[in-house]
Amino acid sequence: MTTASAFASPITAGPAPVRIRFRTLRDSGLIAGRHLRVLRMNPGRLIYPLIQPVVLLTMFVSVFGNLVASRHAAVGSYREFLIPGIIIQNVTLTAPTTGLALLRDAGSGLADRFRSLPMSHAAVLIGRLCSDAIIYAVQAALLLAVAFGLGFGVRAGVAGGVASVAGIIVVAVAFGLAFSVFSAWLALLINDAETAERVLFFPAITIAFVSAAFAPVADLAGWMQPIARGNPVTAAADLIRSLAAGGPAARPLALLSCWVAVLVIVPGYLAVRRWQSSS
Repeated sequence: MTTASAFASPITAGPAPVRIRFRTLRDSGLIAGRHLRVLRMNPGRLIYPLIQPVVLLTMFVSVFGNLVASRHAAVGSYREFLIPGIIIQNVTLTAPTTGLALLRDAGSGLADRFRSLPMSHAAVLIGRLCSDAIIYAVQAALLLAVAFGLGFGVRAGVAGGVASVAGIIVVAVAFGLAFSVFSAWLALLINDAETAERVLFFPAITIAFVSAAFAPVADLAGWMQPIARGNPVTAAADLIRSLAAGGPAARPLALLSCWVAVLVIVPGYLAVRRWQSSS
């Protein structure tokens, strides 16, 4: 069965709400599978989300680790601080590709083909997010593997260490997906691939650097400190640090949960509506 025929096959059994939910899940799975197959056939597209973050992690740790050694007790202590920030920075800078991919599909005519099929409109965005979630999980796992080689550690036993590593990956995926939803809405609002390519990375770069990703809030410029304290990147990086160190995680978890809700609920609804209205 082809992808088009899979989308077109109706589901007639069961109550209407159940059929709608099942159709959305089915269509989302088909969209996600399509994106993953495209990556398999074009492995060069994995250079940015997987290879570049490893290079950035190695360079940042090597350069900044030695640069701040005079201000911290040891280079290793700063690495423990910096690496969680690098992990979140990388998912933040990868997230805009979700919006750009939607615009590329729209420009290629693929979006019109999807709209002509009896499929859920939300499935296009959900399917893209599902495939992106896999990319974020692989990216985070790869960065953690390299980070362990650079001196990053999890202060827990075997079982606790596995749980902490899993928690770190979940945090990276959740934050990446939340920012991807926001990027998708912004891209569909701009509705021009060339303009969006310039615009989408501006908020990503801004929130990545005006945060506690690379330095404690107290070491930032005075005007930056209030922004950095409420920054979602700060909350995500602090949560990863707490998971790695076995420290209290309630406050950063609560702040990150609030930001995920803000970035997903309204922008996600508006993104789906924007997609529908453009048909």
